[in-house]
Amino acid sequence: MSKKRQHQTSGSGAGVSRKKSTKATLKFEDGPNQFRFRLVCSLLTLKPISIRNIRPDDIEEPGLRDHEVAFLKLLDMITDGSSVEINNTGTSLRFKPGLLLGGDHVFDNCEGRSIGWFMEGILPLAPFGKEPLTIHFKGITDGHSSKDLSVDYIQAVQ
Repeated sequence: MSKKRQHQTSGSGAGVSRKKSTKATLKFEDGPNQFRFRLVCSLLTLKPISIRNIRPDDIEEPGLRDHEVAFLKLLDMITDGSSVEINNTGTSLRFKPGLLLGGDHVFDNCEGRSIGWFMEGILPLAPFGKEPLTIHFKGITDGHSSKDLSVDYIQAVQ
């Protein structure tokens, strides 16, 4: 005898019932990899995120870098209700996303990276604000290092 599984559907034919939950925390591996991407995912899904073990073994400079803290300040500038908790050593943080507002802003806190690094992180969020987003960046435009895209390159890709 074979048993048949019966699935209850919600009428959409999907066969899966999902509950919306804004309380669940997004899960990623520990460490600073894909720092901006993780924060963007948190904002777009409105789910909090915890990032742990951010360079804990770096004896000279453990934790968040200045440009990562600056990116968090940029996110705070374009959102309402976001909160960030960073431990004393900067090796872990908890980010609770707020609403994307958009608006017109000036950002001159591009420490340690070029403007392109910050633009890459913000561009995926730009279409989702309550208002159009305009940011006037002040800083290095040609790529701080070979890791960063220049503003000219980003403009050409549009």
